[in-house]
Amino acid sequence: MITLEDNHGNPLSEKEIKAQMEAIRKERRMQVIRNWLNGIFIVLALVAIVGVLIFKGGERGLYISYGIAVLAIIIKMVEALFRMPGFKSH
Repeated sequence: MITLEDNHGNPLSEKEIKAQMEAIRKERRMQVIRNWLNGIFIVLALVAIVGVLIFKGGERGLYISYGIAVLAIIIKMVEALFRMPGFKSH
């Protein structure tokens, strides 16, 4: 939410208001990226689970399913990085 006054009730400058708007845009952009990463994670995790249930031990498909699961975990870890407080400030 954009505030138009400081703590003392004085109006903010146009520059300060634009800075608030830019911060909100960055936050929304980050949210979109996180949502896409979460969607990819869910799809890959489901594919990996189905693969593990379908293939027997020693089959090539089982190892591919394990690889897909590892990729899904890596994507989830990247998404978690975006939630860390200090990550966005740099």
